[in-house]
Amino acid sequence: MVGTRSVGKPRAGTVPTGGPTVALAVTLLVLAGCGNQPVDAATPTVVASGAAFDADRAALVLTAFDQADSAASVSGDVQTLRTQEVSPSLEVSIAAIRRAEYNQRPQPAFQHVNPAFAVPPGEPGCFLATATLRLAGAELAPTDVSHFVRDTDGRWKLSHNVQVTQSALVTARGIAGRPATAGGTAVDETSRRALAAELFARTTGTSTGNRALVASSPLLDGQFAGGWEVYQQQLAGAGARVARTLDRAEWSDCAVTTPEGTLTFLTVYATDTLSPKPSGPATVTMVPQSPDMISTGRRAPVTGKRIRVTRVETFLLLVPAQATGTSVLGLNDTALTVTTG
Repeated sequence: MVGTRSVGKPRAGTVPTGGPTVALAVTLLVLAGCGNQPVDAATPTVVASGAAFDADRAALVLTAFDQADSAASVSGDVQTLRTQEVSPSLEVSIAAIRRAEYNQRPQPAFQHVNPAFAVPPGEPGCFLATATLRLAGAELAPTDVSHFVRDTDGRWKLSHNVQVTQSALVTARGIAGRPATAGGTAVDETSRRALAAELFARTTGTSTGNRALVASSPLLDGQFAGGWEVYQQQLAGAGARVARTLDRAEWSDCAVTTPEGTLTFLTVYATDTLSPKPSGPATVTMVPQSPDMISTGRRAPVTGKRIRVTRVETFLLLVPAQATGTSVLGLNDTALTVTTG
C-alpha cells in the first residue's frame, strides 16, 4: 500500500510530434503503510473457535498486513503485494513502486499506530480502519483511512487507502467503535449517481450544475482541478488537447454512519484522451518522463493520432443524510495504462 501517490497533478511530458516538450509541475501525495518482518499477512488469523470478528481481530489483521505490505513496498515485491491488496489499492501501490524505481529511491517502511475500527456485526466481509501512519525517516505522521475486504478463501486484503486532510482528522477518528454497514446501501442510489457525476466533473474544474452537492474542497477544487487546468493550457500551447470521460464508478463494500454523516469510499475509473488540435501536427507523443508514463511502467515514447490514459481516482467521502454538502476527506489518483488508437 505504501508509496508516492499522485493527486491532481498535470501529466508532464505529453507533446505533439515535432513540437516543444511540455514541462508541467507534478504534485505528489505520499501514502505509506507499516511493517517490520515480512509475514503472510493475507493468511487468515487463528482465533478461538466461535470468536466473533471484532476490533481486536481487526487489529491483528492490520498488524499482519503492515508487516508484509511494508516489506513488499520497500523491496518493490509486486507478487507479495498481490497477496495483500486488491483493486483499486493494488494498482495504486504498483504505480508507487514504479515511481520509486524510476527515481531510484526506495519507499519508506511504514506502520499504523493507534488504530480505530468500524466493523460490521457477525462474520463480516469488510471493515474500516483509521490510524496514524508512521513512516520510517519522516517527522510527520499523517492519518489515513483503510478499507479491507475478505476474499473467498477467508484472506483479508486492503482494497482502499486514502490519507485524510488535516481538517478531517476528528471526522476520521469518529468511526471508532461504530458498526460498519454495507457501502452500497448506506447511500441511496440516486445520491450515489449524482455524487459520482459531480465529483468526476469537479476533477476537471466543471460541474453538473449541482455544485452544492459537494462542498468546496481545496484538495479537489484547488489542487486537483487546478492541475487539470494547467495541463490543458500547456497542451494547448503545444498544439494538443485532452478530454476526460467517466468509465464507471464503484462504492466500497463497507461504510460507517457517524453523527456527521456516512463515511465511505468512491472509486472513479476514467480515461484521458489526448489528440492534436485541428491546426496542430498529425500525432501526439508522451515521453518517458511523463508522470503517467512512469506510473504505468512505460520506458519508451508513445506516439499516435490519439493516446488514451486510463486512470483510477479514489475519494474518501463524508455524505450527510440528504447528500447535499458532501465533504471530500481525502483522495488519490494514478494512471493505469497508456495506449494508442
